[in-house]
Amino acid sequence: MRILLLGGSGRTGSLALAEALARNHTVTAIIRNPVALAPQPSLSIITGTPLNGADISKAFADAPRSDPIRAVISTLNTGRTSDNPWANTTSPPTLMADSVRNTLAVMKEHGVKKMVVLGTNGVGSSRANSGWVFNWVVDHSNLKFTFDDHYEVQKLLQAEAERDSNFKWVDVRATGLSNGEKKEVKEFGAEGKGVGWWVSRKSVAVFLLDAVEGSQWDGQTPVISN
Repeated sequence: MRILLLGGSGRTGSLALAEALARNHTVTAIIRNPVALAPQPSLSIITGTPLNGADISKAFADAPRSDPIRAVISTLNTGRTSDNPWANTTSPPTLMADSVRNTLAVMKEHGVKKMVVLGTNGVGSSRANSGWVFNWVVDHSNLKFTFDDHYEVQKLLQAEAERDSNFKWVDVRATGLSNGEKKEVKEFGAEGKGVGWWVSRKSVAVFLLDAVEGSQWDGQTPVISN
């Protein structure tokens, strides 16, 4: 299956790319800097941004007729000047929602019915179990823009599924991302009650591919940690 990957040059996206290729999928990745990803068999690179609908259209049009894009994975997140989650942002405040909105429009043109996105714990129904201190920090820092953007993505996916019952989506709500090795992923439903503090990026990559290949979490917002 050919997968369109958004955010494929990022720390989590690059691991999702590696996991997809290891499972013998083909991947089309849209990235701004083509040298950010090394050429690999089964990988097609489109120079551009999902903020530009024309670049998404090119990604779909350039896929071989014998191997068209069948699903989309997005690991996009707010860009920052450092790894500090409160660092100044370097991307538009609605990067994720605008990219998903553009992608959904092109997916509809091509009849593609599956999208899996990487979200975050503390959004939507999982907010209630995040703790008042964490929620206060989010609400009173520039994290609020990121969390609002994540929530808008969820609403876009839900709205598309309401318009088209054949459209399937998963919004994977990960806790704090670490750089550890693959470990067992534990699920805590949509509310995240009892979720742990961390999940490794490699574990998230596995979960994203499981979600795009299967149907177990379709229409859900599973909260995960190790």
